Amino acid sequence: MVRPEFPIFDVTMAQGRRRTWAWSICTSQGVVVMQGRERSRPAAKYQAERALFQLLLTAPYRSRLSA
Repeated sequence: MVRPEFPIFDVTMAQGRRRTWAWSICTSQGVVVMQGRERSRPAAKYQAERALFQLLLTAPYRSRLSA
């Protein structure tokens, strides 16, 4: 049986200049897939998790699993 390889993503957050928070979603190889900036840490965390959820919903392996 062949096991599908699933991508691994990392969510990072860092405090930027002027009291902003930068978030990014990267692959395990370090390639940035999505990124953004928010004014507060909770907002940045929410947007990063929302982006990750949307990314996982649109992943190409989902169609193979439901068949």
